[in-house]
Amino acid sequence: MRRLPRFLAAAAVIALSLTAGAVLADGLKIEIKEWTLPNGMKVLFSPMRKVPVVTVQVWYHAGSKDEKVGIRGIAHMFEHMMFKGSKHVSPENHARMLSAVGGSVNAFTTDDVTAYHNTLPRQYMEFAMKLEAERMRALHLTDSTIKSEREVVKEEKRARMENSPIGRALEAIHDMAFTAHPYAWTPAGVIKDLDAIDRAACQKFYDIYYVPNNATLVVVGDVDEATVKAAAARQFGGIKKGAAPPRPTAVEPPQTKLRDKNADWPSQLAVVLGAYHIPHANHADIPPLKVMSTILSAGQSSRMYQALVRKGKLALAAGGFTREMEQPGLLYIYAVGLPGTHDLKKMQAALLAEVEKIAKGGVTKAELAKARNQISTGRLKGLRTVNGLASAVGMSTYVRGDPRAFLKDVALLDKVTSADIKRVAAAYLKRSNLSLLRLGAAKKKPAAKKGGAK
Repeated sequence: MRRLPRFLAAAAVIALSLTAGAVLADGLKIEIKEWTLPNGMKVLFSPMRKVPVVTVQVWYHAGSKDEKVGIRGIAHMFEHMMFKGSKHVSPENHARMLSAVGGSVNAFTTDDVTAYHNTLPRQYMEFAMKLEAERMRALHLTDSTIKSEREVVKEEKRARMENSPIGRALEAIHDMAFTAHPYAWTPAGVIKDLDAIDRAACQKFYDIYYVPNNATLVVVGDVDEATVKAAAARQFGGIKKGAAPPRPTAVEPPQTKLRDKNADWPSQLAVVLGAYHIPHANHADIPPLKVMSTILSAGQSSRMYQALVRKGKLALAAGGFTREMEQPGLLYIYAVGLPGTHDLKKMQAALLAEVEKIAKGGVTKAELAKARNQISTGRLKGLRTVNGLASAVGMSTYVRGDPRAFLKDVALLDKVTSADIKRVAAAYLKRSNLSLLRLGAAKKKPAAKKGGAK
């Protein structure tokens, strides 16, 4: 591990220590303190004194959108390979050692980030930092490790995507919706690319993205700021800064007409899946889009469920959700039924009718209040745990460009009006902005030969 001279590490922290806090709607007080190490690594700390526990998370600004054709799936491979041993830690020992002191570990990869989290008794906070600093720049990338983890990732892709009609549909709708942007593929990767990824490709990706200036340390729990500052400086402060990683420059061109097709793989379910382009996560239109999506699709009292399932008997399930991403993302709608029982054409017509109805007629005051409460309650509930708060801070840092952006969500939701919802529905939920995929459609029978069968 290459480190900065000791006297620079002793300087510990660039003194642009920032503190900001918020008292949310139900009295929940959240304080976030921020500083940056000399090597460019950001540190975010929020005290939570409920129980003697701390979570130590390291977020890397590297997801599947940072891949290129030929290495699609490499970000997900790293999520696994980071547990396969480093200079001073043998394979799988990171998790074993933290488990031995009562801790737990996990990791995940999205289109925009890869995050590693360790939750453990507060007295072992620096131990978790030491392990994370170790694998940041001293990971062992061997041919055998790359081969084994490639197969693990491939098997996950087969199980969750290729062998699942719904999973396969989600991959296909991304490919339909994005014609230029790397959101066209998912973190699951592409089998032919996974097969081609070698040690040289892994080393290159690691050297570009697994550097302190492309990472954020998030600490939440029953510890104090001085202890976090000192430990972060000791464990991460001496790691050498890397070059600024490249960022995707592709811009998805506006969609101008409906993209519509039947899936060409078998499905035991009849499914209509749609995706509309929406802005990036920090755009002012996201709060009204989220409220609108909740009114349309959240729970059994939602418009889609009532129209298609309860009253219409056209589907077994119906709904939707937004994917807020660092760059412009998608809002999904879906209906699910049984082939031979539920008619795909009727499902699709009813699903789109509910979407278009909201653009023309807006929503009621009661619907608006209920949706805002549903979203706010879910958000506040998640922020009451060390993992939930740390995850909100980390995701907000990279997906929204501001670690405190999520603190404004409840206030922004409260400002959403029926006119806002009608406006964003008309702007984004247009058929010309929609990609639509059907599963379980009846196949056309081949035309009978002239003269009939013999």
